[in-house]
Amino acid sequence: MTLAKRRCIKNAASKNTGTLALITSVKKIVVLLMLLVIGILVTGCSQSNNVPVKELRELGADEITAVFAEQGLDLLSSEVRAESVFHRELNGRKPVVFLLDREELVMYQFAGEEEREAGWADFENQTATAELVQHKVFQERSLLIFYIRDEGKTGEALFRQIEQIIPELLELRES
Repeated sequence: MTLAKRRCIKNAASKNTGTLALITSVKKIVVLLMLLVIGILVTGCSQSNNVPVKELRELGADEITAVFAEQGLDLLSSEVRAESVFHRELNGRKPVVFLLDREELVMYQFAGEEEREAGWADFENQTATAELVQHKVFQERSLLIFYIRDEGKTGEALFRQIEQIIPELLELRES
């Protein structure tokens, strides 16, 4: 083989090596760009789920009493009794206690549904071995309400009325 042919072959091999190196570099850049785009998309999607939650305001006893009065139910404010399992602090929240038809209505106002569920779990843990008196539990979004009463005819009618009042209380908390 002549010297000129060797140089041609060597130059062609150099060009191929350079081209292959360039293609490999371009592939690496494309892969890095794809990873960057995927990372941005994942981060953007996960942040879009973090919609700020509207702060719920704590209702005062007089506001709660007024909502019940609109439905013809008279609530009387009552004291929290430390010895009652229904009056204990749940998930960091203290209850508001009333008397309704001479029976206790105990209301916990949580920041949201997850916090209410944690409050309910806390109640179940605290009372796991206790024998509880007859009561009805209402759990709706951020509210946990106990009504300690026998479930006779009068009790069932009151339970239905309380269930109808709960959406009004929730709406008032969101205002």
